[in-house]
Amino acid sequence: CTTMEHVTRIYNRTLVAVFKENRKVLKEMVQSSDKLFEEARDRKYGIMPTLRRLQQCDIDTGHFYVQVVDYLSEVTKALIHITRPAFGHIDNNHEGLSKEQAKDLMSINDDVESIYRHINQMLRDGDFSEIEMVLTLRDQLFESIAEAIKSELSRINEARSNTKASMLYLTILTETKNMVLQSRNLLKSQQYFLKHRTGPQKWIK
Repeated sequence: CTTMEHVTRIYNRTLVAVFKENRKVLKEMVQSSDKLFEEARDRKYGIMPTLRRLQQCDIDTGHFYVQVVDYLSEVTKALIHITRPAFGHIDNNHEGLSKEQAKDLMSINDDVESIYRHINQMLRDGDFSEIEMVLTLRDQLFESIAEAIKSELSRINEARSNTKASMLYLTILTETKNMVLQSRNLLKSQQYFLKHRTGPQKWIK
């Protein structure tokens, strides 16, 4: 829950900082996302003791826990693939995003924020009754991302877009899609994990 809430905050602050070309905030977001990624990676590679404890209770839960940890690692990896290029772009004094690019990304950011609000609430409460709503919101987001990519390709063909800014813009869109895809997978695996878990639960956070 804590990691996913940090992901939500870092993603939002990164996009806003890109719009404002705020180098200081972008540098902070790189450091924060790197820390999250390292924690997720350590959790992934330190999984065996947890699996042994899980399997003492119920052997069926182990592979769901592995999936949750793996998806969490992928979410944080997608996030650093957004924060690092964003900081690098502004740090190297490249031209900022155009008004059209910023407008499209602001809309995407609003959609992502809505999705993560639902995801984080379900993870906190352990109530997955709105999981199909997240799937619908995800599909709508992916359609918006596809349209945004098409629009950008048109601008590139018409020489209306700066090359470096276009690369950053397309990277953010692609990694946003990957991040949300892995987050929804994580949510589903967490649902199955909690559903099949029968042993002591207090030690699992």
